[in-house]
Amino acid sequence: MESAMINLKTVIGVYSLTNTGAVLVHAIDYDGERVLASINGRDAEWCGLTEACAEGMDEMELGFYLGSIFVPLSEVMRFCGGGI
Repeated sequence: MESAMINLKTVIGVYSLTNTGAVLVHAIDYDGERVLASINGRDAEWCGLTEACAEGMDEMELGFYLGSIFVPLSEVMRFCGGGI
C-alpha cells in the first residue's frame, strides 16, 4: 500500500466524506467561478460553481461537483493549518 503525504500548504478548505477521506479545496478562482479540489490531495481538478440541492435538503445552495459528489460551500470548513 502506497502512502502519500498531503501538502497542507495548498489546502484552504475541507469537506469531510468519511473518517479517511475528504474533499480538499486548494484554490478559488472567483472570476472563473470555479474551485480547485481533490479527494485526499490526489488529482486536483477545477470544478465549476453551481447551485444544487445538498443531500437531504430541499433548498438550492451554492457549491460544486467533484465527480458525482456535490459539495455545498456552506459545509466546507476553512483550513489554516498548512504553515506557520
